[in-house]
Amino acid sequence: MDNAAHPTGTHSLEQRLRHLEEQARFTLDVLEMASTLGDFQTCINKLHEPTALLEETILRIGELVHFSASAFYLVDENSSDFALSLCSPVMFRDMLDAEVQHLIDNGVFALAVRENRPVTVYSRDNMYRLVLHVLATSSRTRGMFVGVMSKGERNLSGILMSLLSIVLKHCANAIESFELYRLFRQGDRDQYQFAESLPLPVVELSGTGEVLFANAAAETLTLKQGGTLFSRVAPRSQSAVRSWMVSCAGGEPVGEVAVELLDEQGGALAVVLHATPWRTSATDLRIRCILVPA
Repeated sequence: MDNAAHPTGTHSLEQRLRHLEEQARFTLDVLEMASTLGDFQTCINKLHEPTALLEETILRIGELVHFSASAFYLVDENSSDFALSLCSPVMFRDMLDAEVQHLIDNGVFALAVRENRPVTVYSRDNMYRLVLHVLATSSRTRGMFVGVMSKGERNLSGILMSLLSIVLKHCANAIESFELYRLFRQGDRDQYQFAESLPLPVVELSGTGEVLFANAAAETLTLKQGGTLFSRVAPRSQSAVRSWMVSCAGGEPVGEVAVELLDEQGGALAVVLHATPWRTSATDLRIRCILVPA
């Protein structure tokens, strides 16, 4: 009797083993997919608006879930309101705007903001399912993703919901990085605008002496963007200026340096350079200078 039952028990164990092997392979595939979902190819520090990030996120979501339409509502930094930033395809824009406004009015949108997971609701005409997922980082809420599925589509599995959360978490972090770069760029623009208003010559130099920025007062000394400082320095001041730039590059304390600049007629003008060196990266040296007549 035991011998007769043994083949059946072996077959059951083999089936269970195959099931566990398939489950292990599936788990590894899911983990591998999860590890690549946040690898955004868009160069964030060069963007002037987040649209490219959102479009790339839609492509990544499309590898997991088929949505009839996808939309992103981002938080306006000035008003803190949610504004539609991207809808694909655009024909769903008016429909989604109306649905989202309805969800705001009945409090479901606020509920979805508090949840850090997908929230599924039906559209008002009961023809679609809407999947809402907040775009949030550890510090703040950045927006909301809304996906549209037909009512007949299968419900999202727990694994797909988790992968969707991973993609949107990475998207939120990318948007936050974009906003930080935007603020840095805005700060730079404000500084340059301020420099333009100064009556004293102000220039920004590269580590090799190229003039990267010159305000209007500096241009009266023939120091212009795209030129070089050394082309305007008198021969007897060249050595002092080179030593001064070496000190800037080495991070040593940089004091004032007295130099003579040449005008277009060959005349000499004595000035004192006041410098502030800084780096945008380990290899990119910048030197901001104010030139004061001696």
